[in-house]
Amino acid sequence: MHMLNRAPTNDYTARIAATERDQLEAYRIRYAVYVAEQCKSYPSANHGRQMLSDDLDSSAAIILVSGEKGPCGTVRANFLDSAGVRSVYESQIDFSLLSSIPDHRISICSRLAVLPEHRGRIVSSLLFSEIYRYGLSRNTQLCFEACVPSLLPIFRRYGFREYLPPFLDPIVGKLHRMVLVLDDLAYLERVRSPFLRIAKQVGLAHQCRPWLEKRIEGCAMQTGTDPAVEYVG
Repeated sequence: MHMLNRAPTNDYTARIAATERDQLEAYRIRYAVYVAEQCKSYPSANHGRQMLSDDLDSSAAIILVSGEKGPCGTVRANFLDSAGVRSVYESQIDFSLLSSIPDHRISICSRLAVLPEHRGRIVSSLLFSEIYRYGLSRNTQLCFEACVPSLLPIFRRYGFREYLPPFLDPIVGKLHRMVLVLDDLAYLERVRSPFLRIAKQVGLAHQCRPWLEKRIEGCAMQTGTDPAVEYVG
């Protein structure tokens, strides 16, 4: 894979789930959060083994964070050039926007989960930082995700913006459709995103995409929000 294990941060480490054991640990964390804690009825949940997985895992890059007592957080990224990804997300993402960007440079992040006793800035920061580093290693331009209202502040803090109005997922409920432009350094600086430090470390060049900015501005007018003002600090 493109990312190596990194030095521990306050006794936590992040890595790609490269082994079957790591992948199973990620599925268990998801189950503990989405099914056992939040009581969501995912059809693909394996209640006997207490795991939550689906077909997209076979082509995903799964990040796993571990502490002294074992794995405690996970998130995954899929890319549009992998089989089946586009069909899963065609009702969530407006693909007509993306004709100028190759599929292999468009990622979709999902299945973010942190065990309750490990929630806080350290684990979530590792998950966000490593998925961003992984995206940069693959020359990713856009990263899409959908989050529940309670997680909007953290995604906005990192530089994600809504590009379409929220939609109702039959299992989760209301979800906000957001996009991160990985190489929009001007916006990352505007919101003081933690990603900016990583982008500068690797010498990332700023890119401007007026067509996407127009869509994001239109969504902000519809929802009456200005994330860059509301969540700076």
